[in-house]
Amino acid sequence: MYKFTKWREHGMEICQLSDNNGTTALFVPERGGILAECCLNGVSLFYLDPETLWDKNKNIRGGNPVLFPICGPLEGGKYSLPDGREYEMKQHGLARNMRWEVATTDCREDRAEIVLEMSSDEKTRQSYPFDFRLSFTYIIEDSKLTIKQRYQNTSVNDMPFYAGFHPYFFAPGLKAVSLSIPAKIYRDLKTGAARDDIQSLDFNALLETNLVFIGLEQPEAGFTRQDGYKVTVRFDQAYRYIVLWALQDKDFLCLEPWMGDNYDMNRGLAYKLPSGEELSVMVSYSLERL
Repeated sequence: MYKFTKWREHGMEICQLSDNNGTTALFVPERGGILAECCLNGVSLFYLDPETLWDKNKNIRGGNPVLFPICGPLEGGKYSLPDGREYEMKQHGLARNMRWEVATTDCREDRAEIVLEMSSDEKTRQSYPFDFRLSFTYIIEDSKLTIKQRYQNTSVNDMPFYAGFHPYFFAPGLKAVSLSIPAKIYRDLKTGAARDDIQSLDFNALLETNLVFIGLEQPEAGFTRQDGYKVTVRFDQAYRYIVLWALQDKDFLCLEPWMGDNYDMNRGLAYKLPSGEELSVMVSYSLERL
């Protein structure tokens, strides 16, 4: 039977879903509503650097940060709207630095669910002048975590955005035995160079790997860990890119589903959600022993 518990740690509220078989999901609402830790049947899904979680002056390195209303950076950290107004916004947007609220929880014998929500306010409108509401439902069932998302535009104007996630998947030792991304082309996000030699890609040998995979042929990606567990990311078609980020000396491999590419807000390529409408999409992560 799943249960929901909460407590305070380092001055912050911690919320957790757990069962008796080693499955846990730990959320920190005031730190971007982040799912900071997740174990499925006793096996860690995510990497986490605890120091970055508790220090509010640092971006969290670990867990599953939410990216909204942009993924990646902006040109010069700024963007302009069609009416000529210019705004500043940090890389990956504002949602990961805002406080979220737990709306509901539902714990059953073989399934657990928690809904976290966040809405626009005076602070968000300083860098993103739109009214919105985000509602994310996290569902744990079997060896899978599903995130159902609702992006609601409560503004009077169309709302440009491209959302995503930045999951730090635990990858002990050698980053991956095998990598599966159904794309023919990838681009280096630092140099801009495009290549098609995906099968020979060896990111384990590089100090840093930062790539975006273009033209996904299937809505999923994954890798096999050195310890024999396979991680699979599945997503709706609104997610058009997979970004891979890894550091040689860290036990994580990020496979990030993004709706847009770097600088899409600057280029006028962001998805535009009409006034009064909402977008409902899904992302899931699964972990299985091979």
